[in-house]
Amino acid sequence: MDYQRQVARVSWGKGLALKMGWIEQVSTGQYRLGPNLLQEFHSDTIPTPVPGGVFWKVDGTYLVLSVTCNWRFVNLNDTFRPSTGFPSTRPLHVYCDVGTSSMVGGRITDLLREIKYHPQNTTHFEPRHIQYVPVRNEAVEIVETQMAETNGDLVKFREGHTLLTLHFKREVVV
Repeated sequence: MDYQRQVARVSWGKGLALKMGWIEQVSTGQYRLGPNLLQEFHSDTIPTPVPGGVFWKVDGTYLVLSVTCNWRFVNLNDTFRPSTGFPSTRPLHVYCDVGTSSMVGGRITDLLREIKYHPQNTTHFEPRHIQYVPVRNEAVEIVETQMAETNGDLVKFREGHTLLTLHFKREVVV
């Protein structure tokens, strides 16, 4: 919110906007809309642009978009390529049939936890907050656990041991 002029304002980092194809640099300090950012108007009439007569501008290190029209960001998955400056991560899902099922996303599942896995660095993961869920049965004979990728495929770890520890807490009834 731009409190001086009492208008809403949307700004994106110029570097991100260039990498995503939202803007293209024509020459030093000169930009045009890129192929991955489409300007749409609310109706058939073009609204009055923001002060300065534009719906968008590059202001220093930011791409500023007007809120007087709609913006459609396209080709997000095709354009974005993770930078080598950030370690690659992927979520792993831990499932276990001991705890009660819960609703996740629109389906009932035995998902226990999602782990942010860094393939290059992670050799050990311990959650900051231990999560206790009610168990299904008073007696447990067999515990089945699975670690799966986002698409549901089981994780293929490198050679060696993979350990998963479950904590059980006895509830004291007074």
